[in-house]
Order: sequence, then C-alpha cells, then structure tokens
Amino acid sequence: MKVSGLIFSALAALGVSQAANADLTIYTDRPSVRVQSIANDFKAATGENVVIKEMATTKIVELLETEGMTSPADVVFVKDLVYVADLQKKGLFQPMASKLVEDEIAPAMRDATGLWTAITIRGRTLMYDPSRVSASDLKGYEDLADAKWAGRLCVRTSKSSYNEALVAGLVATHGLAKAQTIVEGWVQNLAADPLPSDNAVLEAIANGVCDVGITNTYYLGQAIAKNPAFPVRPFFADQTSSGVYGNGTAAGIAVNSKQPALATQFIELMLSDKFQLELTEAQFDYPAKLGLLPTTLVKDWGFPKFNEAGWSVLGTHIQEAKKIMTDVGYN
Repeated sequence: MKVSGLIFSALAALGVSQAANADLTIYTDRPSVRVQSIANDFKAATGENVVIKEMATTKIVELLETEGMTSPADVVFVKDLVYVADLQKKGLFQPMASKLVEDEIAPAMRDATGLWTAITIRGRTLMYDPSRVSASDLKGYEDLADAKWAGRLCVRTSKSSYNEALVAGLVATHGLAKAQTIVEGWVQNLAADPLPSDNAVLEAIANGVCDVGITNTYYLGQAIAKNPAFPVRPFFADQTSSGVYGNGTAAGIAVNSKQPALATQFIELMLSDKFQLELTEAQFDYPAKLGLLPTTLVKDWGFPKFNEAGWSVLGTHIQEAKKIMTDVGYN
C-alpha cells in the first residue's frame, strides 16, 4: 500500500521550510534496521537526514534527563507501555498535534493529551496446546486462578515489564483486591517456578510441562514461523467481556525537540499503511492503525477485542502491580 499523498505533501512542505534545521534525531530501543527504511523515505520526501540512535530504554531516559535543552532527540520510539508511562511521568514528551493520530489510533492506545501514540500492538494472552486442552475450557485471565488449573499453568517471571503491565491491567479492570486474588490464584496453580522468558513459557507448554500459559502473541508468531509444527496456539482472553490486554511499541516527540512539526510528520509516516505493515511484519505484531490487518501468519488468529483501558491508565497502576506480585510471592 502507498503512503498517503497528503502526508507526502506535508512532508515536502516541511522539507522546504525547515531545511536549515538540524537533522531529525530518533532515540529508540528498537533495532535501528526497522527504522532505517522509514528514515530513507522521510529523507526522499523532505530532504532531511534522519539520525537513528539505538540504545536501551534506561539509557534513553538517562540521556533525555541529563541532556536537557541541549538534547538532539526529536522522536522517542520505544517498546512497552511501562517504559512509555515512565517517560511520560518524568515529563520527557511534548504534545504533538496530529489529526491522523486522533482519527486512526484507538483512544486506549494513544495519550489523551497527545504525548504519544501506539505504533504497533501485541496482545498478552492465554496460550495452550490443543492436544491437551480444549478451547471451550478456556475463558480469560481470572479463570486461570481457578483450582481446575492447579499444577497446569506456566508464567514468565514477574520481573518482566510485560507482566507488570498485565497485572496493572487487572488492577484497572477489577480493582486492587480482586487483582491480587487473581494473581495469587495464578501462583497457586503454577506447574513450575516462573520462567525467564515468554519463549520458555511456550516451550514448556509444547513439552508438556504445563497445559496453559500467558505470553505476548508475537513470540508465538515467531515460534510458528520458525517451526510450522509448533503445537501451541493462542486463546484471546475475555472476548465476551473486558478483552485482551494490549501492549506494544509507541512513539512521541522528545520534550526538548526544536522540530516538533517535523517530528510529528515522521511519526505520521510510521503510521502510514506501508510502514505499519513493514513494522508488524518484522515483529509479528498487529498494526496500531484502525482497520489495518496484519499480513503475517497472525492474521489467521483473527483480530482480538482489546481491553479499552488506556495505556496511560494502566501506566498509573504499575507500582500497585509490582506490590501485588511481591505480596503474593510471584517472583
């Protein structure tokens, strides 16, 4: 699919008016190769060079805080709502004005004040082996706390930001007390100690260590792409109620960027059909843009109903989520 002519027109106009400005600089914890083709198209449309600085999220936060007004950063592109929430809490974004974001990104997956927008989405949902578990026996996150799953559940360590976001979602949906009861039930039902990665959870299910687990969808996409006979399948949680908790990657304008209009246009280019599909193909994610379906094997699973609690809202419950996991012995 082609990038909107309107976007390119705006980019070209900006290229003329801002040609004397410094290069557009991207701080990202994503592999820079995934951003480079966007940078190439951006330069072709505007004449502006794009500098991509790849580093850990913690380093991005450190640099933005220490560089202050001298920071060259214009766009910040990171994974996970936990890190986005931290950047927002520390005041490291500035608002962007984008009708495209307002029109094309679901309210839950963008900041209401325009500080950031989702770029790609993955669901954190139930995984199972259909040879041992019927889909009709599965419901959602709360059901995994039921005693019928005793000795049958695998989860990743609580130290994962993905699980911090998931439990924060439970707090947002159910309240603090019920969220704690759910997580305590998970701990009681574990077939093994919490595992170090989502891939380890999927392998444990495939190898019969446990019957069900919770992982991000893109890990399963990667596993099946590598081995089409991989036996695990997803079950989208709570599709008749609150929905799957989404997470993903997001971008915003760095607080001290002197080129917010140009940075906005770069983010809008990331949300064009062309790059939404390119970015999601690289990671087996879902496009953040409303109505745009993935082209990878994850399309065969269908597009889930995502929980409508905003990522910004979930971000406010991270500390509560961490405390719940500590209190119930989820390590």
